[in-house]
Amino acid sequence: MSERTLKRLVGALVVLVAVWGVTALLSSDRSRSRGAAGAAAEFFDGVDREHVTAVRISSVSGDVELTRDGDRWLVNGLATDSGTVARFWDMMESAKITDLIATNPANHERMEITDSAAWRLEVELDGGETRTLLVGGQGPRFATSYVRLPGEDAVYLLQGDIRVHMRRRLDDWRNKRLAAVDTAQVARIEVERDGEAYVVVRADSAWTFEGGDTVDASAVEALLMDMRDLRASTILAETDSLAQTPPGGSLRLLDAEGAVLAEITIGQGERDRWARSAGDETVYRLPSFRIDRIFPTRERMSRKEEEG
Repeated sequence: MSERTLKRLVGALVVLVAVWGVTALLSSDRSRSRGAAGAAAEFFDGVDREHVTAVRISSVSGDVELTRDGDRWLVNGLATDSGTVARFWDMMESAKITDLIATNPANHERMEITDSAAWRLEVELDGGETRTLLVGGQGPRFATSYVRLPGEDAVYLLQGDIRVHMRRRLDDWRNKRLAAVDTAQVARIEVERDGEAYVVVRADSAWTFEGGDTVDASAVEALLMDMRDLRASTILAETDSLAQTPPGGSLRLLDAEGAVLAEITIGQGERDRWARSAGDETVYRLPSFRIDRIFPTRERMSRKEEEG
């Protein structure tokens, strides 16, 4: 046998071995990637905002419970941020449990799906049925997670970015909106800040101080823009030192008939301050730049006139 023929035979053998290896690997992958079946595959059937009455989440961020209250959702009995809840349900209603990833419990620790490490999701349906899912580490692809049913060893892949929502703290779920005003209806603005008070009124489309002095239209526009959808940065505990400061100002927006459209009270301070909305006992934190926009000093409100 010539050297050239031998090389050809060796090359052909290498190719055959490579093809066999790839075929075996793909076959092995297919055997390991069996689809979910039974209770796992059916976990999200009927799990939507119409048929679920409560959702309980236990994770590294703490325990929260979402409960349906008519057309709205509460979190631990408190008002929720509607946008956050809507995004949660968008995820839940599109989530799917797909491939069977592992059946050996020796893999649980690596996948962060042990009883002690996993996060817990429990949903209660309107028929009284309760379903529980353990959520482990991030899966091999974006927006996937390892999951399993309590008491079972099988680990599956969940398609859906559930971990983003399970990491939310209680305050992340809560409503932080202080006011939402149709600013086209505002005809009178009453501002008090740190002992100084003034009133701005609208006649037709022009804003002036009560009494006729000119105001800086840009300052009024900035105030009204923020009041269209005023949201706090965080919620303060009543024991927080910032929440203990005395009142330091108030803002009232009224329509042409004198009806109050919004009323905000703030605390004293040099930077961030606490804030409350009339009729809402929640104490919010407003950053200093927001305070300066919706509680401008009289000097700021009349700056344009003074500069001219």
